[in-house]
Amino acid sequence: MTTRRPVAIDLFSGAGGLSLGFEAAGFDVLAAVEYDAVHAATHKYNFPYCEMVVRDVTTVTGEELRASARTGWLNHHPDTEWDGVVDVVIGGPSCQGFSTMGKQAPLDERNKLVLEFVRLVEELRPRAF
Repeated sequence: MTTRRPVAIDLFSGAGGLSLGFEAAGFDVLAAVEYDAVHAATHKYNFPYCEMVVRDVTTVTGEELRASARTGWLNHHPDTEWDGVVDVVIGGPSCQGFSTMGKQAPLDERNKLVLEFVRLVEELRPRAF
């Protein structure tokens, strides 16, 4: 039996701060979601083997992310088949509307994005998040 590095999917990835930390900790970040094209391009430059999904996270499904992760796995390990297990989902959903450092505006539309993180965790069923 061979062991593999644990794998991660990064939501709300920005330029890749969380991805950098997880890669340094020994993870392969297989897929990332970022809606801003400039941040997504920066992430792709910094993590060329990671499959970047440039879309609003509200339009992404767990199934699509798992398919992107499979492509990311092949980018990292072209000669090995992925077992399909997502070890961790990471991400930094917008929190300006409810953070103590933010405006704490209950009607800020970005407040709902944390629920998208929860939705995708439920769909992907990682070992941790």
